[in-house]
Amino acid sequence: MKRRTKILFLENIELYISAGLALYTALDAVGAVFKKKQKSIIMSVRVDVERGNLFSKSLGKHASFSPSIIGLIEQGERSGNIPHALILARNILEREDSLIKTCTGALAYPVVILIFALILTLGLMRGVMPQITPLLKSLHVSLPLMTRVMMFVSEHIVSYGLYILIILSVFILLFIILYKRSYFIKILCHTILLRVPLLGKLFRYYCLSLTLRSLGSLATSGMNIVDSYIYSTKNIPLIPLRKIFTSQTKSLSHGSSLLSVFSRMKNIPNHIAPLIGAGEASGTLGTSLVRSADIIDRDIEQSLKRLTALIEPIMMIGIGCIVGSIAISIMMPIYDVSKALQH
Repeated sequence: MKRRTKILFLENIELYISAGLALYTALDAVGAVFKKKQKSIIMSVRVDVERGNLFSKSLGKHASFSPSIIGLIEQGERSGNIPHALILARNILEREDSLIKTCTGALAYPVVILIFALILTLGLMRGVMPQITPLLKSLHVSLPLMTRVMMFVSEHIVSYGLYILIILSVFILLFIILYKRSYFIKILCHTILLRVPLLGKLFRYYCLSLTLRSLGSLATSGMNIVDSYIYSTKNIPLIPLRKIFTSQTKSLSHGSSLLSVFSRMKNIPNHIAPLIGAGEASGTLGTSLVRSADIIDRDIEQSLKRLTALIEPIMMIGIGCIVGSIAISIMMPIYDVSKALQH
């Protein structure tokens, strides 16, 4: 199921169960609303529930829900308060969906500019330069280095453009396959991503927000903090960050406070640990964790604004440099010839 489908599914299930329907009856009613593919998944979950399996485990098996969502619903099943657990699970997914849309929306404009720059460059190299090249060669003068480079690139794009495109497509496909199958390639990509200026901070904050929100929701539902921490850290998408968090599980299970665990971690905002400590001291840890996630979400939005404000002028300058370089490479030999004729 896609994220929006999961949100609608949890919302409908919660409404039917709150209205007094049994779980398998609610699944029948919800299944009638969705399309064929989603309906088959829901019916598979229903069959598992009728056989006596936990609803949460069935969702993980058939609908690919994250470990934190499964743990939250499982806690609701064990405590007899499934509707509340479904509301918390839906809130997590909705906030995650909102955060992803904020990130993609902020980066949409720079991506459009980048695509336009690539199309413009290819158009000039493939459409304009081949028309100018015969004229430049007929001048019988020593061409500037920039002009020779532009002519070389243009000729190779015209002659071997299709082969370059095929090789590039095969390389991208091979990389995707290796990324999915090779743990080493995946962790290498994640490590490089986290070290990219600005973007690395955004991805780190995104993972931290998801973890804190899941952890806070699980703690609010009544699950003990160690199990909540284990379920939440399984949901971290970037492997290096997941390793950092899971390395603290043993310390937490031996009686360390959540404050001490977060205090030992690097690259965590300074205001997070004190807020967690205040929540532990006052008995409102779940609420404090969710508020911490809200604060990080605001930090992400501010970072996105700064990133887009920085990227836009850089890309505009890049486009100007590309067009200017092509124009100068054309004009320089013509200027040299005109200067020689004047003498």
